Amino acid sequence: MASGEEFARELLQAQADRFASLLEGVPEPLALAAAMTARQLATLVRAARASYVLLVEGEPPPDTDGLDAAAVEQLAASLASYRALNIAGAFGHTGQVEVVERSPKVADGIRRAAERHALAEHVRVHSGKPPAVVHALNGPYDLVVLGGRWREYESMEEDLTRLIRIGGSLTIVNAAPLAASEGREADGLRAFLSFLAADERYLLSTGLDFEGVLAARIR
Repeated sequence: MASGEEFARELLQAQADRFASLLEGVPEPLALAAAMTARQLATLVRAARASYVLLVEGEPPPDTDGLDAAAVEQLAASLASYRALNIAGAFGHTGQVEVVERSPKVADGIRRAAERHALAEHVRVHSGKPPAVVHALNGPYDLVVLGGRWREYESMEEDLTRLIRIGGSLTIVNAAPLAASEGREADGLRAFLSFLAADERYLLSTGLDFEGVLAARIR
């Protein structure tokens, strides 16, 4: 009998991956995690019937010891492009995902990937520090997808709330490993989750393992 992870992989691979080429060269454990996350985001887009999505990218990818700066940027661009294009590919004929990416080189990589896959009109990339970029956005978004650098989120809480329409949703990418760790980033994530849990404008669900963090803007 297949293990839980093996069965999950079988289910993931039951349909062809339109954007699999973006993960070429990505180490296998990281590629599998990226595919699982991207499928979850695409499914959420469809389930919520979201057509306007904000994706805030965060920390560089994990497990990059021994890689030079250019290789790390290439890996980050592959993973960020894969997430963004899976979201855009879930829209159907209309919809747009706006991506906030700190690194100009990674941002350019996302734009090029969108052009190669004929999704440039559905993907708009903003390069800059997330607090400044998010402050300048208008929204309202149906779905907001958040990445790392959680120590910056205290200054983004009200802007993010302004940008999510009432009835819209917010989800967090890869929260589980950080929620169980220590340090400034973990403290920042816990502080942001505490904000969502206590704010009456949101309904928050994390699950016991923080694998599926989801908040709904209810007022």
